[in-house]
Amino acid sequence: MSLVAVQHAFQDYVLHGADGIADRIEPGRLADHQRRLAIYYDAYRLRLVEALGADFDALVTVMGKEGFQHACRAYVEATPSVFRNVRWYGGNLAAFLRGTPPWREQPWLADIAHFEWTLTLAFDAADAPHVRFEDLAALQGAAWGTLGFRLHPSASTIELRANAPAIRKAVDAGTPAPEPKLADEAVTWLVWRKDLSVHFRSLSAPEGCALRSAREGSSFPAICEGLCEWVAPEEAAGTGAGWLRTWVDDQLIAELMQV
Repeated sequence: MSLVAVQHAFQDYVLHGADGIADRIEPGRLADHQRRLAIYYDAYRLRLVEALGADFDALVTVMGKEGFQHACRAYVEATPSVFRNVRWYGGNLAAFLRGTPPWREQPWLADIAHFEWTLTLAFDAADAPHVRFEDLAALQGAAWGTLGFRLHPSASTIELRANAPAIRKAVDAGTPAPEPKLADEAVTWLVWRKDLSVHFRSLSAPEGCALRSAREGSSFPAICEGLCEWVAPEEAAGTGAGWLRTWVDDQLIAELMQV
């Protein structure tokens, strides 16, 4: 058996428990080769579960350590890692919990996982400059007619029915976490990084719509026009300008553009 074949056989054992490598194991202090192989089989799974625990603090709190490990072992068996960097392994955990019994009967678990994974993405997002209020103030009047925005790479919005942000906030503060619960309607949450820290807050329906329009490349006048669904036309520009100031202060705007 060639070295490449041995490597593939060992990988098949670690990932799937295949027996092709067993007869290639030399005798050692542990005479039972299955015991020797099991060290690697178990270590692979334990390392992935450990890595997941580092990314999902609130999920561990809600599920309990044993419950979380049980779910993650099932996730590992269903989702072999395809990444060279274990950092990215948890990206499908929310989908797994949402679609797999018995965890799908507790839909708040998927929401918590989705929220916590979004926090990690915001933390690791690329750096970018941010627009200052002085940059807005320096714009000539005509520029506002075609003014567009590029959001910071860390900024994203997600829809949640569960009280995942409140649970994560309590866990970060070291205080008792509230019981998980679901709202009747989903709430839009903004997640982003500011001054090297990850922040999150809920958005009203009109602000969420305005921010999505900004991300999609709409001009400031078009964003304000869209707000007329919620506010009077004469109030739309002022409402949009107020949110724009908040976005700038929160370092959400990476670049001003003409669209």
